[in-house]
Amino acid sequence: MSSENNETQLINCQDSLDISVVGTLGDELKIALDSGQPVQLQANEVCKADAAALQLLCAFFLDAQVHGINIEWIDPSDELRHAASVTGLSEHLGLQEMPLH
Repeated sequence: MSSENNETQLINCQDSLDISVVGTLGDELKIALDSGQPVQLQANEVCKADAAALQLLCAFFLDAQVHGINIEWIDPSDELRHAASVTGLSEHLGLQEMPLH
């Protein structure tokens, strides 16, 4: 799910970001956070995102902010942006400035 690309941690989000992947995704996010390097989240294939996964991502964004780690979305899917919007989490996830396609 993740790989190190120079000094940036790349996390490829699965097509379904739901409670079934929270454990694995949480491990990936912790490794990325522990690296202290900037993180890129590749999310173009996300077709489903539930509250559990979005809450995990919010906690990750907050932890990263505290540690001064930059997080960048790479092509987040419309489905992810919509799920973040309807749950009121767009701003917390840095998705508020990305219009839906």
